[in-house]
Amino acid sequence: MKHILIIFVVFISTTSYSQSLEDLDDYSIDKVYKKIELDYGTLDQDGNQIDAIYVETEFDVERGKYEIELTDGPGDLYEIIDTGYYVTFDYYFGYAGYRQECILEVTGGYSPGIIYKLD
Repeated sequence: MKHILIIFVVFISTTSYSQSLEDLDDYSIDKVYKKIELDYGTLDQDGNQIDAIYVETEFDVERGKYEIELTDGPGDLYEIIDTGYYVTFDYYFGYAGYRQECILEVTGGYSPGIIYKLD
């Protein structure tokens, strides 16, 4: 888990964003996941081969604001690029495509955080 934190800090710099976050579209994160790669030949309960599972977790970083890039993941998941984290949202986020620049505010508590879309 420490290596994920190091990657998170190296690739995502803390920001003191000059534009007011109130002016940006914001999306509350419902849950945070990490991807666990499985051995070749692993099957699900229906006998279909799977290569990974996604396990609910918490952000392993301090509260604060981070510049991130978000991309569409499998199903309802969105991947925070270069961190190993995936998230789902309380409400519809929409298409993130290959890379959507965002601000992640890690809040802790009831909601793990909020993502603000940058224009």
